[in-house]
Amino acid sequence: MSDFSNVTVTHNDDDSVSLLIDQKPISERYGMNFSATIVDELKALTTGQSLKLFEQFVFSHTDLNFEHSYRYVTCVINQESGYITSSNFVYKITAVDQQPIEHVITKQGQAMTAEDVREFINAHLQKSLSDYTDLKYAY
Repeated sequence: MSDFSNVTVTHNDDDSVSLLIDQKPISERYGMNFSATIVDELKALTTGQSLKLFEQFVFSHTDLNFEHSYRYVTCVINQESGYITSSNFVYKITAVDQQPIEHVITKQGQAMTAEDVREFINAHLQKSLSDYTDLKYAY
C-alpha cells in the first residue's frame, strides 16, 4: 500500500490497484480495479486537471443526422487541497463527418443529483413521444 496526497493505493495480486480518496473507497464503490499505471496518471495531473475513471451509458437517441447520447461520468480532479471525485451527467452530440461535441449538463451550475437526472430523462422521453413520434406510423 502507498499514499500520495490524500490518495491511498493498494496493490492487488493481479497487478491492478485499488484506490481510496480521503479513506473512502473508489474502486470497491464502483466494483472495479484499475491498472497500476493510473497512479502515474494521477500524479501527473496538475491542479485543476481531471482524469476520467469510468463512464456509464444512460441513454441515447437519434434524430435527423444527429446522435445524442447521455452518460454518467466519474472523474478524479486534482485540486490544491488534494484529489476529489466528481460525477457528472454528460451530453454528447455526434453529427455525420464531424467531431463529437460534449458538455456537462448541470442544474443551475451545480452537478445534477440522481433525481435531477431521472427528471431530465423522463422529460426528454415525454417530449420525444409527444412532439416527435407518431406511433401510428412508426416503422
